[in-house]
Amino acid sequence: MTEWPTAAHVTRPKDGADGKLLVVGIGPGRPDHLTQAAREAIQAADTVYAASLYQEFLDEAGLLDDSAVIESRREAKERQARETFDRVRAGETVVHVSGGDPNVYGKSDLLVALAETEADGEIPIEIVPGVTAALGGAALLGAPLSNDCCTISLSSQRREQAEIDEKLAAATRAGFVLVLYNGWRSLPEALSIVNEHRAGSVPVAILEDVGRGDRGRNPAGETVTISRLADAASELNVQTPGTLVVIGTEASRVLEPAGDGRPFFVTPRGDTTPFHQ
Repeated sequence: MTEWPTAAHVTRPKDGADGKLLVVGIGPGRPDHLTQAAREAIQAADTVYAASLYQEFLDEAGLLDDSAVIESRREAKERQARETFDRVRAGETVVHVSGGDPNVYGKSDLLVALAETEADGEIPIEIVPGVTAALGGAALLGAPLSNDCCTISLSSQRREQAEIDEKLAAATRAGFVLVLYNGWRSLPEALSIVNEHRAGSVPVAILEDVGRGDRGRNPAGETVTISRLADAASELNVQTPGTLVVIGTEASRVLEPAGDGRPFFVTPRGDTTPFHQ
């Protein structure tokens, strides 16, 4: 049996013990997308760290009434993490809100790592999952992720562009449906790489403010636009940093609904689906 090194500071919460840190995924943002576990965790917290947009959603649901609320700031994330550890050591239950799911380009890795390297004493940590944008977006589209899929962040904030390009090319060649996060400014270059390895006829969807209706950052509210890969760079107009991009495979299909509404974007699971008969 493999032996792993024992953490110096990170531990699992114990029933009845005072003080713990919960990293809570709240899904796309609207209250109706919160899991029951996320609701209960936020309601039970002594202190909640959340970005201003997420505070609006949670306040609308009446989940912040009994908590001390602190605006989560990207430029102060390490300082706020240390503050959190002090609060936990003092017996508080502290929630850090993460949009979507904490493990999908969220906050869990940073908080766990800083607890191990920066905290004084043991820090009980629990991760509460949420609906990530890929799943919320897939529901809006229909069934684009029914076969193998891969998420890739286009953000070069913490890694070199060459690494992103290599992963993008490899995932495209491997035949995955691609779900691209953080594609605000670098989407044209990413589409160019995909174009080298995938037919120009495959469908591409741009989704902005998934699950937020008119409460997000896009002036047009929640939008879904579908194009072909060959035309996507010129037809798809990305407005906000939170944009999600779904790129299908040669097996993917787009169907206009029999009635009104957005098209269905479908990637069959295999050769036995009706599309292949």
